[in-house]
Amino acid sequence: MNDSIDNDTFVFIIGSPRSGTTILGEILDKHEKISQWYEPYFVWDHHFRNRSHDERTAEEATPKICNQIYTDFLKYKQKTGSRIIVDKSPRNSLKIPFIRQIFPQARYIHILRDGRDATLSIHKEWLRRKNIVHDPKKNNHFDYKNTLIVVGKWLQRQPFIMDKIRAFYFETHGHFINKKKHLNRLRWNGEVGWGPRFKGWEAIFIEKPLLQFNAIQWSKCIESIQKSWLTIPIEHKIEIRYEDLISKGEQTITHILNFLKLDAETDFWKSIPQLKANNFNKWKNEFSKVQISQIYAILAPLLIELGYEDNANWIQ
Repeated sequence: MNDSIDNDTFVFIIGSPRSGTTILGEILDKHEKISQWYEPYFVWDHHFRNRSHDERTAEEATPKICNQIYTDFLKYKQKTGSRIIVDKSPRNSLKIPFIRQIFPQARYIHILRDGRDATLSIHKEWLRRKNIVHDPKKNNHFDYKNTLIVVGKWLQRQPFIMDKIRAFYFETHGHFINKKKHLNRLRWNGEVGWGPRFKGWEAIFIEKPLLQFNAIQWSKCIESIQKSWLTIPIEHKIEIRYEDLISKGEQTITHILNFLKLDAETDFWKSIPQLKANNFNKWKNEFSKVQISQIYAILAPLLIELGYEDNANWIQ
């Protein structure tokens, strides 16, 4: 593997689900020298499809696996013709040591969001998928139409036909006609699930209400990133806040481009997706007091540590 190529080529946006990884990936993809590879799990988990969780260690990055993943990313770069390839897969939050073994000179952008808003958004996505499987508007029958919409949007993210085929086969393995295995239920022991699976998730999934499980998903991702962050050379990493991205968009994006040693032409600024400057603190209006009390103990320590709250009194 060529570290000099690697250093200028591969960038990983890391963060919990619903922390802004998608919108940041879409923004960077508009730059003429950047192409995003949207969540290529068929590459990352080619040898790990039947594992019970998404955490990966440096020791699991064997020479064979390193070569397979690196080669796939290099081929994607060649197909796009871009200088930089960006991957924004949220599951990568749980396997930074594994990634570093494969891409030792890669760059990392950590996008951080208030855990209450992230948990709210994660929870909504879980409920949306549950409603597809048991659609309350259709006597709890399976919603084929929305399933096809979800699958269609997901496949559209892969710009090359062979990658569409690989992604579809990897996720279904011939089970597409079996509705009991749709929507990641192969990953979640037959249940409807979404997002990263941390080690030991099965027992917590059974014991805790869904909202608490979603809050734990956020905290496990952040804790995993924090654990690995100090091991990454300072010149290879930056951290931004989702709240800054939406409220100070041009300033934050310029900071990222400077980190990547790129300039931005006028056409780039005209083409980036519209940012919702008020898309924060939604939890204050959408969580009930009961829901806040459910997630308080899970989120409070990290919210204070990260500066989203000064003390533990935010529950009042």
